[in-house]
Formats: sequence, structure tokens, C-alpha cells
Amino acid sequence: MSSAADPPPRGAEAPITVEQALRMPCLAGATLVAGARGVGCEIRGVNVMDDIDIVRWMQGGELLLSTGYSVRDDPSALCRLVQPLADRGLAALAIKLGLYLDELPPDLQASADRAGLPIITLPPTMMFSDILSELLSSILNRQAVELERSAAIHSRLTAVAAAGGSLQELAVAVAELVQRPVAIRDGNGQTLAGIDDVPTGAEASYVTRPIMIGNVEQGQIVMWTEGTEDAQPHQLRTMEQAATVAAMAMAQQRAVLFSERRHRTLLLMQLVSRRPPDRAEIARWAAAMGWDLVAPRAVVLIELENAGAPLRVAGQPLEDQLIRVVQEASGTGAIIWGLETGLALLVEPGRSLGRVCCLIHAAVHRALEGVSVMVAAGRVYDDPGKLQRSHEEALSALSLGRDLRGRDFVVEHEELGVYRLLSRLETAELRRHRDETLARLLEYDRAHSGSLVETLEAFLRCDYNRVHTAAQLFIHYNTLRYRLAQIDRLTDDARRDPTSRLNLELAVCAHRLLMGRGAA
Repeated sequence: MSSAADPPPRGAEAPITVEQALRMPCLAGATLVAGARGVGCEIRGVNVMDDIDIVRWMQGGELLLSTGYSVRDDPSALCRLVQPLADRGLAALAIKLGLYLDELPPDLQASADRAGLPIITLPPTMMFSDILSELLSSILNRQAVELERSAAIHSRLTAVAAAGGSLQELAVAVAELVQRPVAIRDGNGQTLAGIDDVPTGAEASYVTRPIMIGNVEQGQIVMWTEGTEDAQPHQLRTMEQAATVAAMAMAQQRAVLFSERRHRTLLLMQLVSRRPPDRAEIARWAAAMGWDLVAPRAVVLIELENAGAPLRVAGQPLEDQLIRVVQEASGTGAIIWGLETGLALLVEPGRSLGRVCCLIHAAVHRALEGVSVMVAAGRVYDDPGKLQRSHEEALSALSLGRDLRGRDFVVEHEELGVYRLLSRLETAELRRHRDETLARLLEYDRAHSGSLVETLEAFLRCDYNRVHTAAQLFIHYNTLRYRLAQIDRLTDDARRDPTSRLNLELAVCAHRLLMGRGAA
């Protein structure tokens, strides 16, 4: 083992090239099939392609790994990707064959040769995690030597990284090397590893080094010093290298998490938005993802708005926070995934779906003050093959909830009753029925700034109980009696006849829907 004063090993300063990477154990069995003149390109990172729009996220120097999933329906899209990836400075593109692509498109070799972009094929048994671990460890070792860090520091921290050590293990290693208290914090200042509290008497005495992923600071390595003592050079070098290790660990965790989350979301949306081919496929999905789909479940949708504008959730930092909040409110059995402007859940409601929805609504409000929260639920089904129906019901309830209750509510499909039928009618038909029954009331309210329609709606909602209606409207009982007499006069005593009373109630419901649609 070399000491901190030893010179760096000869040749270790150079970054790893594609050609060198192909000789590493993690790529044993890989084959270079095109772009041979680019094998001298330096590899400065490793990424995984799940989206055909990956080009704009490339920083240059990456080895890009892909299963071909995003181009499975159009393999020729790979040919169109070659030049943009080469322009971005991609080191090489490695594609695993045998999962979603059995062979590469015929024109890919010529395109890659022209662009000088190495194309590598991988056998289906080769694991991305092995490639990521070994290549990132090798890159880290070379960068450490290039920056002339101490061999002892290099050995200890790269050992943590190569072993897939946690951030806590990294913090412990750094603390032992610098002999000072150390913490690793995220971009929001929350402690991820190391000590939780500032050491006594050292509140203002600490130094930091940023954890950079790309050009964005994603956290800090923090080291507390003793009093006014300055940090020593070897301590700063240790922190800098630790920041590099932490950045790679965080980036790798993020890439794996994002990939898994995308795949999980695709499966869940397929489960609830269209009927899967058969029960066997549902069982395979459940087994692979660890889902319990035996218990009765319902689909719950959460939509968020901020100042009247949809709030972006999926793919944003907010997604992780919301999932944690909703998981706590809905129970550990809930299956949750992000949508563009909210979340979707498969919940096990037990005896009260409404209570679960109210807990979710309250929890999100506490977490996001000032945000409008709309929660809508479909019915509970004990057959996972019927979750598509629950999803359709939740979508319908969400739409009706906006019409009936504005932009902040909890609503279940079951409680919407006649509104589910009326919502299927065209606006013109709703208006025609409303006007045939309530035209004189509406005209009276417009002419006298009255509240007869509002009074009638409250009276129906209170099941014709005058005392409750007066209390709900905050008016005197005699005022209510006068208004009801006016309503009877203007509707020709419709409340006295069962058929006319039903038309009256439907007309009030139609009016409420029209108001919600902004078509009154």
C-alpha cells in the first residue's frame, strides 16, 4: 500500500478510454460492432437510457447503456440518435440485445462509423449494475490520482465506493480520515449521513465542499473544526474526494431509482388505464414489483394546483416529498406513482374509502400550504382486472368534482349519484331542462338580486327541513318561509306533485353542473 507521500502510479492519471473499458471484467462478452475510430474517447461517466429524448441530458463523455426499451417499436430511431449523441460528445453507446431488440437496425453501423461513435452490443445476461459499479470505481480511482490526492485517502474512500457503500459509510470513513465530525447534506440542507447535530461550541466553525452533479450543487460535505482552527490541506483534499464519491453514489442511485420508477409507472398505468391481457400477466407484474394485488383496492387520483395553475409533480423534486406524505396518510400497503400534475394510488381502504381520502387531502394540505388539493376515488374492487373501471370512475369523479366543488375537494364516485348521469348530457340539453323548470326563478333572482335558486338548492339538500335550511343559509325562519312561498308561486307548486318535484330537483342539479362548467 502506498503512503500519502508516494507519487501517483505511472499512467494512472489518464482517463479511461472506450478501448480500455472493453478489456475490463464488467464488459467481458461485449462486442464493438461499429464506430471503431472512436475507441480512444474518454469515459467520464455512465448513464442509462430509458427515454428516446436522452440526448439533451448528455453532458459529454458518458458511456450510455440501453436495453432498447424506448425504441422497441421503432429500432430505426437508433440511427437517428447517432449523430446528435456524437455531437454531444458521447463516449460510446452500449445496447443489450435479446430483451427488447434481437438485432441492431441495418443502417446503424454505417451511421456510427461516419460519426465515429462506438456502438457496443451486450449479452442479455450482463447486468448494468456491474458495469456501473466497476466503471465508476475505475473512473473515480483515476480522477483521484489525477488530482494528486493522498494514496491513503484514495484507498479508503474508493474502497467505500467500489463496495457500493452507503453515504453513512462514506461519512464515517471521512470522519476517521480527517479526525473531525463530518456530515453529508442534501441540497436542502437536510442531513443524509454523519452527525445530526452541530457539535457543542462549534456552531460557527465548519468548512464545506459542494457535491456537484453536472453543473448543479446537490448537497455538501460538512466538516466541523475546533474553535477558530483552519482546516488542514489533507482534510480539504479528503472532503473534495468524498464529494466526488458522494456525487457518483447519488447520481447512480438517482439513475437507478428513476429507471425503476419509470418502469413501475408504465406498468401501473397499463394496469389501470387498459385491461391487461390476462390474469397471469397481472400476477407476473405483482410478483416482479412486490405488489399485493390480492386485497380489494380502489384507484385514488390527486390533482394539485397552485394559484390556479397545475402544479408539476412527476420528475420534479416535489414527487419524492409527496409520495412520502401520501404513503404515511394512506398506509404502507398503498401503491403510489407520480402523474404530471399529481399522484395516483391503489389503496386498500378497509371499511372507509372516504376516510382514507380525507386523510390524504389533509396530509397534502399540511405539506403544501396554499396549494389546491383535489382528491377523487373510484369504487373498490377485489379483482385487479377491474382496476381499470375504478380508474375510469376516479377520472369521472375528478372531472365532476371540479364542476360541482371548485378546486379543492374530496369526492368519491359512489356519492355523485344523479350527477354521473347528468354529466353525460350536452350542455345545451342541460340548459334546456334547467330553463324549462327554473326560468322564472332565475329571472326573479336577476331582477331582484335574489337568492331563490340558492334557497331551493339548500332546501333540497336539507331534505325539506326548514329549520336546518334556515340555519345553513344564516337567515331567519320567517325569511325562509317567505322565499319558499315565492318559489312555489313561480314554479306553480311543483313541490306538491311527485313528478314535478323530481323535475325540479333534476333542474337544480343541472343548474349546479352548468355553473361548474361556466355555462350558466
